[in-house]
Amino acid sequence: MPLNIYTRSERERLGPFEFCTRDNEKVTQTIFRTYNGDKLSRLILEQYTVNSKAYGVVLTIYPKSEFGIPIFTFQLGGQIPDRVIFVLDIIPLIKMEPISELKDLFLKYSSEMQNLGTSQDWMNQIASEHALVCQYRPLEPDQITNALADYLQIWKEKFYMPAEPNSGEQDRKAAIETILRFKKILHANDAGIDIYLKKFGKPMVAAIEDAAFGSEPSLGNSSENEEIASEPVGNSDTDSGTLKWTGDAEQYLLEAPKFVRAKIRENAEKKAMELGIKIITAEFIENLRK
Repeated sequence: MPLNIYTRSERERLGPFEFCTRDNEKVTQTIFRTYNGDKLSRLILEQYTVNSKAYGVVLTIYPKSEFGIPIFTFQLGGQIPDRVIFVLDIIPLIKMEPISELKDLFLKYSSEMQNLGTSQDWMNQIASEHALVCQYRPLEPDQITNALADYLQIWKEKFYMPAEPNSGEQDRKAAIETILRFKKILHANDAGIDIYLKKFGKPMVAAIEDAAFGSEPSLGNSSENEEIASEPVGNSDTDSGTLKWTGDAEQYLLEAPKFVRAKIRENAEKKAMELGIKIITAEFIENLRK
């Protein structure tokens, strides 16, 4: 995986760390390497194996909020090349000027990769119009690596290298909001968290979560971000713009099984609207479920 995104003097290595467990002949393992830089809050490289059957690699690059650099995200996993999980995207933090080369790349690879497509609604909430997404379908490895190299080159040359600090506080806040939203939705739908919890236990999963989601802006751990982080995640039939979810309420939702989270959120927001409540807390949710 290429690391020449920025010069050695601009980056600081914060990792790696490794967790591994064996169940007879089945091995589950994750290796994290993390970096930061002058313009980057966190660069994450993860290699993983699940039960010696599924393999994958993740590259996620989060910019510092004072720069308008897009998030770069790449995920590859599954049983390659027959059942592939593949995500490649450049996600703008603030409104960015159209990049003709990026549009050309998207058109090229979306036409070459005949099996692109996803039924994951949560992915559509955070993906850009140039996202390449495949959910358990066949893809050729060469197509994937070529697309990664081309997208990364565009991200580096058109966004990272020329980036200057944001001109105003409004842009910085917009960047924080976008990064937090991306992290919250990704965390809430990350199947790997549940797998690692069973295999490694809570302390090790906490370390993984901190590496993957804890860099600034973090998920509500900074007082500066607390108000933004309290915004609800996901679609709802209610006017969620008038409702706020506290950090403990979001955590309550994340601890519930995935298949009931949407229903819990829907019921909580519907009842809150009926009662004229503007802030949803964990206590409010618990009382509804009694």
